Amino acid sequence: MAEKVKWLDKYCNVCGEQLNSWDARLSKTLAYKIPVCEKCIAKEYDMDVNALRDRMEDFFGMRPCQGI
Repeated sequence: MAEKVKWLDKYCNVCGEQLNSWDARLSKTLAYKIPVCEKCIAKEYDMDVNALRDRMEDFFGMRPCQGI
């Protein structure tokens, strides 16, 4: 069963949007020193959010938290 999304008291270093548990997992997996939101990560890799999610599932077996 996938985890439920949790909102964190942290904000994206790029756009300032509030981070959630999925953003934190993505940032950690991709070795970001400072957490960044999923949208900014996707933009950096020139992908849309759904393509990024698919890639994470294919390569790392990671799925987004429920509710995202």
